[in-house]
Amino acid sequence: MNREEKKASVSQLNDKFSRASVAILAEFSGMGVEELRQVRKELRAAGAELQVVKNKLAIRASVGTTAESLGVHFKGSTVVAFGYADPVAPTKALKAAADKQKKLKVKAGVIEGTVVDLEDFKKIALLPSKDVLIAELIGRFNGPITGFAGSLNGILSKFVRALDAVQQQREDS
Repeated sequence: MNREEKKASVSQLNDKFSRASVAILAEFSGMGVEELRQVRKELRAAGAELQVVKNKLAIRASVGTTAESLGVHFKGSTVVAFGYADPVAPTKALKAAADKQKKLKVKAGVIEGTVVDLEDFKKIALLPSKDVLIAELIGRFNGPITGFAGSLNGILSKFVRALDAVQQQREDS
């Protein structure tokens, strides 16, 4: 790889690190091409991409981005999973792939500007997606309002029935 190719590679990686809401590093030593292709396919389905990186170039590319503090983790055969929208979906997909492919070992990552280690990564992978969390939150806000509306409806119904009973008594007498 000549100097110009390295500059282009660093520029491309820097752009990906800058745009990504999630960037997760993993070691893939011992994995075959077909195994890596399968992991790429699974990540693509989750809206992410997987890129094999040269460590020195990746360290240079991460300077000035939220991934800059990951420099110490660029050792060995490294791949980076980039996600640009929902950070949970790529995290889940990479965890599932790492569970299937024992040779794929997650090192660390950056999720929306926060550095996460392996333990945090596992916890985040268990979270529901952002859309599901928002729906649950709205449901929790909506629950008390719905209950209150039901209570008011019940009270008004009883009041109307009482008025009907009074009217019925007056008509009977």
